[in-house]
Amino acid sequence: MAKVDLTRRQFLRGLAAAGLVGVSATAAYASLFEIHDYELTETEIFLPELPAAFENFRIVQVSDVHHSSLVSLDEVRRVAELAQGARPDMLVLTGDYTTARRSYIEPCAEVLGTLQAPAGVWAVLGNHDHYTDGELTRRALTRRGIGVLDNAHTEVTRGADALQLAGVDDWSWGYADWSKAVGKLDRSRPSVLLSHEPQVFDLPEVAGISLILSGHTHGGQVSLPFVGAPARFLEEFKYLRGRYEREGQQLYVSRGTGVVGLPIRFGARPEIAVLRLRRAPDARA
Repeated sequence: MAKVDLTRRQFLRGLAAAGLVGVSATAAYASLFEIHDYELTETEIFLPELPAAFENFRIVQVSDVHHSSLVSLDEVRRVAELAQGARPDMLVLTGDYTTARRSYIEPCAEVLGTLQAPAGVWAVLGNHDHYTDGELTRRALTRRGIGVLDNAHTEVTRGADALQLAGVDDWSWGYADWSKAVGKLDRSRPSVLLSHEPQVFDLPEVAGISLILSGHTHGGQVSLPFVGAPARFLEEFKYLRGRYEREGQQLYVSRGTGVVGLPIRFGARPEIAVLRLRRAPDARA
């Protein structure tokens, strides 16, 4: 219990520091510029035994759009245009399409439905989607041709080669069904799991899965010089941004593109991530 109390005190201390931003010129930068300063990142992901046809396969990840009174539909369109322009072989959407109101679901899904990629557009739901209306969100995305991997798995093919793809429903709401999502995956072959919550990286159910793609954290949304992101003191933000690796497994946490709570980003630019798959060198060679 003492550890939990300490973590909360640290978090509140960080929030107090973040409050200083709101009374300075830095706040204007955070709300007027960085919040719309989308960064197209590119990261090479080396996977053992990656089939030859998937060498340099480009996965473009969009996460945490959060269409709301703070994130206009025009900004969602901008995100979609940037993601489409990144030359995706496959597009993945890792949750939190809206924040709290059902009226935002259909317009957001309509814009996201313009996305196209040769290997498809695939999605999972996030915690805010369930807070708003998970079933309506699922239906809206599906009607626009987006494959919602609701505790499900499939294979993406290129010629005779295949890549395993799975999606798990939001873990924090208790909707994850691991048996359905990943129970039939061949752990000896490369696999990609979509999970809004990056904390699943610590669960035994994901052992042997090659790559997990997540969002949820917004990269902290605010990261201050010398202080860092106050959100990092919370356990659910243990994996805050970027690539993590452990025992041959990898996790990539997108900073996402939207905001929640306050219309600011500072030190955590909104991100559209491009993950370029590469075959890892054979360690036996």
